[in-house]
Amino acid sequence: MPTKKQQPKTDFDIPEYQLESLARVLLPILQEYLSSEQGQKDYAEWQQSQLNKQSNNKESR
Repeated sequence: MPTKKQQPKTDFDIPEYQLESLARVLLPILQEYLSSEQGQKDYAEWQQSQLNKQSNNKESR
């Protein structure tokens, strides 16, 4: 018997086909942006902010 791919549990009532359609639209746009100079700069800034948050959380413990 083939096993069905387990879907992650979410609090949203969005059908899988609609999520897949949205992903098909957004993925090329996001890929293009993240490969641009501005996208890479923004991503590097975001990564740094995430590292700062992690180190702040460790210090507060």
